[in-house]
Amino acid sequence: KRNGVIEFGEFVRSLNIFHPDTPKLEKINFAFRLYDLRNTGFIEREELKEMFLALLNESDISLSDDMVELIVHKTFEQADSNGDGKIDLEEWKEFASQNPALLKNMTLPYLKDITTTFPSFVMKLEIEDDDL
Repeated sequence: KRNGVIEFGEFVRSLNIFHPDTPKLEKINFAFRLYDLRNTGFIEREELKEMFLALLNESDISLSDDMVELIVHKTFEQADSNGDGKIDLEEWKEFASQNPALLKNMTLPYLKDITTTFPSFVMKLEIEDDDL
Protein backbone atom coordinates (compact mmCIF):
# COMPACT_ATOMS: atom_id res chain seq x y z
CA LYS A 1 0.00 0.00 0.00
CA ARG A 2 3.07 2.24 0.32
CA ASN A 3 1.76 3.63 3.59
CA GLY A 4 4.87 2.96 5.66
CA VAL A 5 3.34 -0.10 7.35
CA ILE A 6 3.59 -3.72 6.26
CA GLU A 7 0.38 -5.49 7.18
CA PHE A 8 0.35 -9.24 7.72
CA GLY A 9 -1.44 -9.96 4.43
CA GLU A 10 1.07 -7.86 2.50
CA PHE A 11 3.92 -9.68 4.23
CA VAL A 12 2.54 -13.13 3.39
CA ARG A 13 1.88 -12.18 -0.25
CA SER A 14 5.39 -10.79 -0.60
CA LEU A 15 6.86 -14.08 0.63
CA ASN A 16 5.61 -15.65 -2.58
CA ILE A 17 8.09 -13.53 -4.54
CA PHE A 18 10.97 -15.08 -2.58
CA HIS A 19 9.89 -18.69 -3.26
CA PRO A 20 12.44 -20.61 -5.39
CA ASP A 21 9.74 -21.54 -7.95
CA THR A 22 8.58 -17.96 -8.53
CA PRO A 23 9.36 -16.97 -12.13
CA LYS A 24 12.33 -14.67 -12.60
CA LEU A 25 10.15 -12.06 -14.33
CA GLU A 26 7.96 -11.72 -11.22
CA LYS A 27 11.08 -11.19 -9.11
CA ILE A 28 12.35 -8.55 -11.56
CA ASN A 29 9.02 -6.70 -11.50
CA PHE A 30 8.89 -6.82 -7.69
CA ALA A 31 12.45 -5.52 -7.41
CA PHE A 32 11.57 -2.67 -9.77
CA ARG A 33 8.64 -1.67 -7.55
CA LEU A 34 10.95 -1.77 -4.52
CA TYR A 35 13.46 0.57 -6.13
CA ASP A 36 10.75 2.88 -7.50
CA LEU A 37 10.39 4.50 -4.07
CA ARG A 38 8.29 7.43 -5.29
CA ASN A 39 6.01 5.19 -7.36
CA THR A 40 6.64 7.16 -10.56
CA GLY A 41 7.09 4.18 -12.87
CA PHE A 42 10.81 4.92 -13.09
CA ILE A 43 13.89 4.37 -10.96
CA GLU A 44 15.67 7.68 -10.58
CA ARG A 45 19.25 8.23 -9.39
CA GLU A 46 18.25 9.32 -5.90
CA GLU A 47 15.99 6.29 -5.47
CA LEU A 48 18.76 3.94 -6.55
CA LYS A 49 21.21 5.65 -4.24
CA GLU A 50 18.77 5.53 -1.32
CA MET A 51 18.15 1.79 -1.81
CA PHE A 52 21.85 1.08 -2.27
CA LEU A 53 22.71 2.93 0.95
CA ALA A 54 19.99 0.99 2.78
CA LEU A 55 21.44 -2.30 1.50
CA LEU A 56 24.92 -1.26 2.57
CA ASN A 57 23.62 -0.33 6.00
CA GLU A 58 21.89 -3.71 6.37
CA SER A 59 25.08 -5.56 5.54
CA ASP A 60 27.32 -3.34 7.68
CA ILE A 61 29.42 -2.43 4.66
CA SER A 62 30.93 1.02 4.56
CA LEU A 63 31.86 2.71 1.29
CA SER A 64 33.02 6.25 0.67
CA ASP A 65 30.55 8.74 -0.83
CA ASP A 66 32.67 8.79 -3.98
CA MET A 67 32.44 5.01 -4.31
CA VAL A 68 28.64 5.08 -3.82
CA GLU A 69 28.33 7.79 -6.48
CA LEU A 70 30.52 5.76 -8.84
CA ILE A 71 28.35 2.66 -8.38
CA VAL A 72 25.16 4.65 -8.99
CA HIS A 73 26.75 6.27 -12.05
CA LYS A 74 27.93 2.93 -13.49
CA THR A 75 24.53 1.35 -12.83
CA PHE A 76 22.80 4.14 -14.74
CA GLU A 77 25.40 3.94 -17.48
CA GLN A 78 24.50 0.27 -17.97
CA ALA A 79 20.77 0.32 -17.25
CA ASP A 80 19.54 3.62 -18.70
CA SER A 81 19.84 2.51 -22.31
CA ASN A 82 17.86 5.44 -23.75
CA GLY A 83 19.85 7.99 -21.74
CA ASP A 84 16.87 9.86 -20.29
CA GLY A 85 18.25 9.89 -16.74
CA LYS A 86 15.84 7.31 -15.34
CA ILE A 87 15.36 3.57 -15.58
CA ASP A 88 12.01 2.35 -16.87
CA LEU A 89 10.65 -1.15 -16.38
CA GLU A 90 11.87 -2.45 -19.74
CA GLU A 91 15.38 -1.12 -19.10
CA TRP A 92 15.27 -2.68 -15.61
CA LYS A 93 14.23 -6.06 -17.05
CA GLU A 94 17.16 -5.99 -19.45
CA PHE A 95 19.58 -4.85 -16.75
CA ALA A 96 18.41 -7.51 -14.27
CA SER A 97 18.63 -10.21 -16.94
CA GLN A 98 22.24 -9.22 -17.64
CA ASN A 99 23.06 -9.03 -13.90
CA PRO A 100 21.54 -12.10 -12.21
CA ALA A 101 23.27 -11.27 -8.91
CA LEU A 102 20.70 -8.47 -8.51
CA LEU A 103 18.05 -11.09 -7.80
CA LYS A 104 20.21 -13.41 -5.71
CA ASN A 105 18.71 -12.25 -2.42
CA MET A 106 15.20 -12.61 -3.80
CA THR A 107 15.15 -16.39 -3.38
CA LEU A 108 14.77 -18.00 0.01
CA PRO A 109 15.37 -21.75 -0.46
CA TYR A 110 13.69 -22.73 2.82
CA LEU A 111 10.33 -21.49 1.48
CA LYS A 112 10.35 -24.51 -0.84
CA ASP A 113 10.70 -26.77 2.19
CA ILE A 114 7.76 -25.08 3.92
CA THR A 115 5.45 -25.43 0.93
CA THR A 116 6.52 -29.05 0.40
CA THR A 117 6.04 -30.01 4.05
CA PHE A 118 2.91 -27.89 4.55
CA PRO A 119 1.08 -27.69 1.21
CA SER A 120 -1.76 -25.76 2.84
CA PHE A 121 0.72 -22.94 3.48
CA VAL A 122 0.45 -21.98 -0.20
CA MET A 123 -2.18 -19.31 -0.44
CA LYS A 124 -4.38 -18.57 -3.42
CA LEU A 125 -5.56 -15.01 -3.12
CA GLU A 126 -8.64 -13.69 -4.84
CA ILE A 127 -7.72 -10.03 -4.44
CA GLU A 128 -4.77 -8.29 -6.00
CA ASP A 129 -2.44 -5.87 -4.23
CA ASP A 130 -3.98 -3.03 -6.26
CA ASP A 131 -7.38 -3.77 -4.69
CA LEU A 132 -6.11 -3.26 -1.14
